[in-house]
Amino acid sequence: MKSEKSHHTKNKREFGGCVELIPAQPDYIEFIDSRRIWGFAIHRLTHFVLQENPNCSGQKTLPPDLLFLIYPPAIVVLKGWRLEQLVGPLVSGRVARVHAEKHLGTLIIEEAWVSEIHVIQPNKTFLQPDKLETWIAEQT
Repeated sequence: MKSEKSHHTKNKREFGGCVELIPAQPDYIEFIDSRRIWGFAIHRLTHFVLQENPNCSGQKTLPPDLLFLIYPPAIVVLKGWRLEQLVGPLVSGRVARVHAEKHLGTLIIEEAWVSEIHVIQPNKTFLQPDKLETWIAEQT
């Protein structure tokens, strides 16, 4: 017969209290540029488009990626490097803040680098799906 002591410690995690709290998921995502902070409810993201920046033309100093984030009141356009690294955390609601940093610093391979943030507030007819694809094509 096993002792009671060994039975309780076998699968037990270290815990120092009666209630364990996990970090709260943020309700909003902040987009910070050099002039302002924009905030959008994370759950209001309707869809996104990730594509190559056609204006880059292979120049290493220009951001090669574009990420369009479509929210009901606005479209957030991110320009940068390795923006595909943002997609998973965005769709799972784990991104709380995106900060644009124009000047390249040390690039970390596993992280996205956002150099520009643009927030566009179009009229409501613009958000119709058939008009959205046309607009995105015109922005590149």
